[in-house]
Amino acid sequence: MDHRTRLPHALATLYALAIVYASLQPFGDWVEPAPGTPFFLFASWPNRWLRYDLLLNIIAYFPFGFFVAWLPTRASPLVRIALGTIAGAALSFSMESLQMFLPQRVASTSDLLSNTLGALLGAAVAAALARSQPIKRTISTARARLFLDGHLGDVGLALLMLWIIAQINPGIPLFAVTFDPEPGRLLAGSTTPPESAALLIEAAESAFQMLGVGLFLALLLRERRFIGGAVLVLIGAALILKGLAAALVIKPAVWDSWQRPGVMMGIAAGALLILAAVNLRRPVMVAVCGVALLSSVGVPLLAPDLLSARAPLTLFNWRYGQLLNYNGLTRTILLVWPLLAAVWLFALAGRPAWGHPDTRVNSPAPRWSKKR
Repeated sequence: MDHRTRLPHALATLYALAIVYASLQPFGDWVEPAPGTPFFLFASWPNRWLRYDLLLNIIAYFPFGFFVAWLPTRASPLVRIALGTIAGAALSFSMESLQMFLPQRVASTSDLLSNTLGALLGAAVAAALARSQPIKRTISTARARLFLDGHLGDVGLALLMLWIIAQINPGIPLFAVTFDPEPGRLLAGSTTPPESAALLIEAAESAFQMLGVGLFLALLLRERRFIGGAVLVLIGAALILKGLAAALVIKPAVWDSWQRPGVMMGIAAGALLILAAVNLRRPVMVAVCGVALLSSVGVPLLAPDLLSARAPLTLFNWRYGQLLNYNGLTRTILLVWPLLAAVWLFALAGRPAWGHPDTRVNSPAPRWSKKR
């Protein structure tokens, strides 16, 4: 990773905030433990543990350990592994300690150990990759060639990755920000057609989200010629990830419930709008992107039941409690993401050369400058 980039810092920070949210939501009903309750480290070992719980705890902290291990510019593999493991253990210890004050959560040593193991594995993978100079050179070259340089580009890439991860949730329709308020109509044997108003709102929500995210990606790119392929990769990645997630955790009869008529209409309309919008001048693109992203959050306000809808757990095969945490986390990310992206767009519009902070004479200017 290039020594000037702050992408690992942005990714580690955003992912740590996501872990905190998933661990402590809904941030209410704090109760002091009953007198005589031992600290979770000194409590008796649980009589039984679930493989799903262990696996999820490992997977959840794997990216965090990976990102933290990438933070040092130059460090030995042992230092990277130690840094990622210690950071993961410290974060998990803090979350487990706070969970003792949440009656709906159970703090346990097994969670701490499995989380630390996940951070250790992630840090080990990062350390192995960091030792390979060809891999580091390839990542650094691709980063500098394809995307905006500087800290602003790093934050933009981190936000884009965060959006992609949140889209994996199969309980939320593709390129949408809310759950379906009537999951029962999606169950096998249901022939109730969606109302026209709901279909229109669903299509508008996906169209605005598709347009906004597509333009966000376009504004991150250094050269206009990469836009078409990048947008196709973005759509394809979202389709593949959500399809795989849906096939794994949603009932077989309704695994494709996120492929709704309104959603597909909105995606098609958004893709056509992107083709027209990428030919606009960059200041106009920034404005259109911001309006589209904020509109994707504003459209559900026309149907309040969309915002108050709970996660459609009746669609899932796996009804374990961690799914509630993941649903709440991804929904919050998708609701807050347009606001974070709008702040990024505001910063981009205010920077010289459109977010390219390096103004040295020998530094190549963004190809976008031809159409400022």
